[in-house]
Amino acid sequence: MYRTCAFCNGKLDGDGGPSGLGVGRRLAFDEWKGRLWVICPKCSRWNLAPLDDRLEQIEALARAAGEGRVAAATEHVALIRWQTYDLVRVGKPRRMEFATWRYGERLRARRREQLKFVVPVTVAAVGLAVAVNVAAGGSLGVFVWNMPNLARMMYTGIIGRRRVSLVEPPICERCGSVLHLQAKHVAYARVVRQAQADVALILSCPTCRTEGAMLVGRDAQAALRQGLTYLALARGSRQRVEDAARLVESAGGPDRLINDVARRELTLRSLGVERRLALEMAVDERAEVEDLERHWKEAEEIAEIADGTLSSDPLLEEELERIRKKLGREPESS
Repeated sequence: MYRTCAFCNGKLDGDGGPSGLGVGRRLAFDEWKGRLWVICPKCSRWNLAPLDDRLEQIEALARAAGEGRVAAATEHVALIRWQTYDLVRVGKPRRMEFATWRYGERLRARRREQLKFVVPVTVAAVGLAVAVNVAAGGSLGVFVWNMPNLARMMYTGIIGRRRVSLVEPPICERCGSVLHLQAKHVAYARVVRQAQADVALILSCPTCRTEGAMLVGRDAQAALRQGLTYLALARGSRQRVEDAARLVESAGGPDRLINDVARRELTLRSLGVERRLALEMAVDERAEVEDLERHWKEAEEIAEIADGTLSSDPLLEEELERIRKKLGREPESS
């Protein structure tokens, strides 16, 4: 197996894990068609593995995927976490337990990032305050006691002032001002559904304080992610991943959860804690699998050409037929 990406020439990471390829940390496979890819960590393109021993490697990946947990899924692809590897199963995903651990880890990562700021600032400020407190005769005790909360407020303010990365800043239809959107501004936005996009966001203009612009598609997803991250810090409530995951499941999946939030016509800051996290899960899942599906379709076109050109071996066809019978299902239409 090659060690560099065929598209960007970047180094392929990982050791292939259960596949035995010797390279790759994110691997994609299609049991029905006998396809195996290593996904480049740099450009995200799918590198088709050589035909040699590919079917045995796919079976090994399928077994590992059966032990993993689904992090995100669409009709055609499923992203599965197995140990330290990402496995992408092409085809209708099997029913597996929803990966609430994924979002739990994300929240823990946020807390770690917050502590990286809060702890040093608190230690430095407390040291200074203690020295001043001694000189002032102990009158600054309350200030010293509140330093961790003040540091957290400072960190939240920094996150809230971060610019939302958009393709092009929107213009308010009411007052004509350009919306240089910050994360804190998204707190007053509403989620809506639009025929041309999976998710859309109606923005409240920071200048005239009225709803005057809309984001769709990837811009809406980017704004939602940053806005919900800010709200998780600003509102200060404890988020329960399990409760949020149950909300997504009880709604019938991410699309229906987004529809439910849109139907309520509430600003993001007005949503309950678990529902905000559930919305973040849904938006994040849709964004990730859409990206995976786009790369899969491109890789599938290349694989059709490569496999059709390189092999018409009847033994390979027999082995594929054996796997198909073992799977006991019809091929997925794409």
